[in-house]
Amino acid sequence: MTSGRGSTILLTIIAVATLLVAVVGATFAYFGATMRGDNTPKTIEVTNGTLLVEYNNSSIKASNLNPGDVVVDKNFTVTGVITGSTNLNYEANLIINDNTYSDGALVYTLTSINKSNNGSTIVATSEPVAIPSGKSTIALGKGVFAGPTTNGSTHSYILNITFKNTGEDQSNDLGKSFDAQLSVSQQKK
Repeated sequence: MTSGRGSTILLTIIAVATLLVAVVGATFAYFGATMRGDNTPKTIEVTNGTLLVEYNNSSIKASNLNPGDVVVDKNFTVTGVITGSTNLNYEANLIINDNTYSDGALVYTLTSINKSNNGSTIVATSEPVAIPSGKSTIALGKGVFAGPTTNGSTHSYILNITFKNTGEDQSNDLGKSFDAQLSVSQQKK
């Protein structure tokens, strides 16, 4: 009986060892990396980037405006921190949930300030841009921070939305409403 029990223990140990080798081999095969090409050394840089957006509130709401009224002067700041030499890209959008004003009755301008002289800001508007009525998303533009900038670099913006005064009868836009929000997000490129 002793030799039967010894063979069972030996077979159990061999089975567990075989299973362990199979699992380790499969794991290595699954997570292994292969590089093809010439035999010159290559540097792989792993970087980390953080995007911080500051504004008092992303929501923009207005109603019962008169021609010439300013809907909002929205100040917002985008700060990028990058530990490597890659760039950190971002984009800003004005998401209009509802605009009952007629097409172009509301206009916006964007002022850009590169406070850290790093990368490039969203391009400022030189002339007011018309805002369409209804629901829509307006791409305000894209900015980029150049790495490394471990202490952080800052881009500041002022988004101004105004009920444009045409000097003509605009009574059809009295009593209307505007509901939107500002969105800033990191982009791959």
